[in-house]
Amino acid sequence: MIATTKHVLHAALPFALALSAGSPAAAQGPNTIPAGYRVETIKLPEGVAFGVSGMGFARDGSLFVTTREGEVWKLVNPQSDKRTWQRFASGLHEPLGIFVDGKTNQIFVVQRPELTELIDTDGDGRADRFKTISAGWGLTDNYHEYAYGPVRDSHGNFYGTLNTTLSWPGWAGSDKWDMARVHDGKMGRAARYRGWSFRITPDGTFEPWSSGLRSPAGIGINEHDELFCTDNQGDWVATSCLHVMAKGDFHGHPSSLMDHPDYSGIDLNSISIEEYGARRKPAAVNFPHGDLANSPGEPVVDDTNGGFGPFAGQMFVGDQTRSNVFRVVLDKVNGTYQGCAINFIDHLQSGIVRSRFARDGSLWVGQTGRGWRSRGKALFGLERIVWDGKTTPFAIHSVRLTRDGFEVRFTKPANAELATKASAYAIERWRYKHHPGYGSPKLDETKVPVEAVRLSDDRQTVRLKVPLLAGTMYQFSIAVPGADGGKLASSVAWYTLNQLRN
Repeated sequence: MIATTKHVLHAALPFALALSAGSPAAAQGPNTIPAGYRVETIKLPEGVAFGVSGMGFARDGSLFVTTREGEVWKLVNPQSDKRTWQRFASGLHEPLGIFVDGKTNQIFVVQRPELTELIDTDGDGRADRFKTISAGWGLTDNYHEYAYGPVRDSHGNFYGTLNTTLSWPGWAGSDKWDMARVHDGKMGRAARYRGWSFRITPDGTFEPWSSGLRSPAGIGINEHDELFCTDNQGDWVATSCLHVMAKGDFHGHPSSLMDHPDYSGIDLNSISIEEYGARRKPAAVNFPHGDLANSPGEPVVDDTNGGFGPFAGQMFVGDQTRSNVFRVVLDKVNGTYQGCAINFIDHLQSGIVRSRFARDGSLWVGQTGRGWRSRGKALFGLERIVWDGKTTPFAIHSVRLTRDGFEVRFTKPANAELATKASAYAIERWRYKHHPGYGSPKLDETKVPVEAVRLSDDRQTVRLKVPLLAGTMYQFSIAVPGADGGKLASSVAWYTLNQLRN
């Protein structure tokens, strides 16, 4: 049964608001950015705490933004110099995502206790009805029980993810959250379905989807209805990563299994660490902690058909701590995704948790630093990354696995003389440990020799013959200029090699 409630909200603001940069800290330009791209800082409503937690574009191109402070704002004419902000709703419980239907303009948010539809019944520009679609998960007063999403598939099903509960003996002077802490991990399960992803059907039915997540701060979906989420490094999570989420998957954090029917009545501590490792589905792409990411947000697919440059179809992920945006290139090997990650833009004004591509091909990044800290000094913000439509930067486009090594593709021709030298490619590999401790060091670090190099006729693809070892990370440091003398904006790529090609 779908419950319905009504709330009296703050009045919408029909006129243009006074705008500010959105933070006491001055905006700071990135120190890594590909040629042809620029970053525009969007002015925010004056005097409003504006920690962006969700974004969605409406049918007319307006941008709806949720904030961690519980409000929803509408930015009218976002691509013009006549932008105005209007408050659409307030009083939400830390919403961490919004979905705006591009055809009907229906607005849905995930707040801590539920998936909610926000409805403007009288057309005055503000929501006056909050309609509960589903409240199928549990919630305590533990601050770490975030809820993320939603995304929606082609059949009208919504998906989201749920954070585990922060707890260890005596934390905050209480043991009330000290449940399902497996092998003394720091995160547990003090309410239903913490550490799960979920599906909500069009009739409001809640269905647990996959388990074993820790802090899955971003969920994404592609045109094939394939689901992805990022997870943050911590106990049972060796390094931050991207998961592919199919129904029934176990991603590695055991506390959520308290709600799994197959584990009913079983002491989760009786299952060995090694057995949990054997049962887990490895992350598709790992993000080396400190080198690339610390706290990744949601993955979004570049669906601009070239409107954002030479990276169509790739995923872009923002990181809350590092205040950067990086690319993820998936590689299907034996029917399963793995792939590489490459930094894109580094040192934006604040930590990035949400991103959206607009119709004009620009990438909007929503930012917050409050409480979570970020390299960017601003407490919050909203920035827009724009490609000039003509400049092709010299960049690592992708790294893919071959049967005897890797194929590195550049966005445009490389210097033929240097690209064919093995010494231009410094490759290392290591593995991570799946265990209840916080993260994992790089284990068995090894330099990998390049045995042969072959450059394609168009000078954009290099095939590297190297020794391969499944279950490891490969780091590529590339010292190759472009044929026109251009330098790589980001010269390092990381490939997660879960399995070899058959």
